[in-house]
Amino acid sequence: MDVGYKPQVGASAPGKVIIFGEHFVVYNNQAIVAAINRRCFGRADFIKNLGVQIASSLERNYNPQTARDAAATIDVRSNTELLEPLTIFCKNILGEYAPEIGIKIFIKSELAVGVGLGSSAASCVTLAGILKSIIRHSSSKEISSIDRQWIYEKALDGEQMIHNKSSGVDCYVSTYGGLVHFAGPTRTRTIENQPLPLFLINTHRRHETSELVSHVRRFRGNKSKRFNALMNEATAICSSGIKAIAKGSLEEIGLLMTENHKLLREIGVSNSEIEKIIGICVRCGSLGAKITGAGGGGSILVLARPETIPVLNAAIEGLDLCSESIEIANKGLIID
Repeated sequence: MDVGYKPQVGASAPGKVIIFGEHFVVYNNQAIVAAINRRCFGRADFIKNLGVQIASSLERNYNPQTARDAAATIDVRSNTELLEPLTIFCKNILGEYAPEIGIKIFIKSELAVGVGLGSSAASCVTLAGILKSIIRHSSSKEISSIDRQWIYEKALDGEQMIHNKSSGVDCYVSTYGGLVHFAGPTRTRTIENQPLPLFLINTHRRHETSELVSHVRRFRGNKSKRFNALMNEATAICSSGIKAIAKGSLEEIGLLMTENHKLLREIGVSNSEIEKIIGICVRCGSLGAKITGAGGGGSILVLARPETIPVLNAAIEGLDLCSESIEIANKGLIID
């Protein structure tokens, strides 16, 4: 393959927050998910040696406010664990579509790893985007609907390698962007919305998504009747959430987020630390607060009017925590 048309290929893809429906979406339930303005970036250089090399600055505890300290906190062992499945993922694709080339890819991310923001999905989407750009032998930055679908499907294969079982929602919203009502990749639509005052609190307690998914699977197996009832409640919350978002009713959205968290607490993916933080959020006047993603630590998603945030930050300062404003990102994967 003649790759002289372009010395480098780059791409980026957003992370995500789940507003309603995490864990239940794994069992073909609905979810409302938003791409966020925190992205994973990748750039590939062509090299003489065949195959794939990946280097990165992926961080277990990345915080945009303290990014300057990242170089001093890299955990080499953890970085290797993160990169191994991504390298295998890229090698599998190149082995099938372009075995005659060699590339070195550097990836960096604004998404903390293991805190429920879709870091692994964004990484897989970014890499799949780079590889598709190379395979199609085009310098165009435009992504056709067919190519985007291919990228989504390949990225989902990669995420399955990392998390064993995935609903596909993270890869979907990272590929396509926006605020989406996800009911499976073929029954998903974009939700029109007004800006939502969303904030994140990173508990600085990393989770293993696969372990939490396994825990919920055991809950489902041991208490199937109750789990099905909770599934129905989660569906109702999503349906009400769509209406509340359409109306722009922050009070209703916040109440539904809190109700969603109660379901997550019952299936055992919360803990005393998370409950303490959410209690502080509520007492400080937040409209709603919940786990986003797998739980067990990770990030807490807060809906709050901006004037509430100084009070909230003061209340959690003693816990070495602070809130961070996020926005919904309408753009998914970008080739640059």
